[in-house]
Amino acid sequence: MRQKQVGIILIIIGIVLAGFVYVTKIREDQHIQTMIDIQQGSCYLADGTCLHDDRDYTIYIIGVALSIALLFLGIYLGFIDKTQQVLEKHSLDVSSALKDAKKYEKEKDEFSAFLGGFSEDEQKILKAVKEQEGIQQSTLRFKTGLSKTALSLILKSLESREIVSRKEEGKTNKVFLRKK
Repeated sequence: MRQKQVGIILIIIGIVLAGFVYVTKIREDQHIQTMIDIQQGSCYLADGTCLHDDRDYTIYIIGVALSIALLFLGIYLGFIDKTQQVLEKHSLDVSSALKDAKKYEKEKDEFSAFLGGFSEDEQKILKAVKEQEGIQQSTLRFKTGLSKTALSLILKSLESREIVSRKEEGKTNKVFLRKK
């Protein structure tokens, strides 16, 4: 059940309780007035006790306090407290993050399976290019630890198999993975 609905229900219960306490007090007052009318205008009984002194207001105080507490709690839950909205937003954020993580893991697993068909040096190159799409060939050389010649030959082989593409930029090339 939503927090706002609980708040409204508590407000209704508080109002009903306050009405019940009020009606009970009115009935008791009417009963005392009837007794006074029977005794011809006196509120004292034959034994000398006053009908007003014999009353116990504790139940009314408790009833009124409880109804006020329910009203305030209902107002707080229904109209002031935004915890439920924050929790819903947090839940959506967590759900989204989990979906993204699952998607990332799936792509990572697919890429790892894709790399299985390549040599160790080719795998180093492909991992570096995937990490930084459009990486410069000179930077790639330092990241993989391959010589300039070896890197160039491996890139030429990967390019001929349409796995990577190179684009000239200044004195070096930028290397991209081809999407299949």
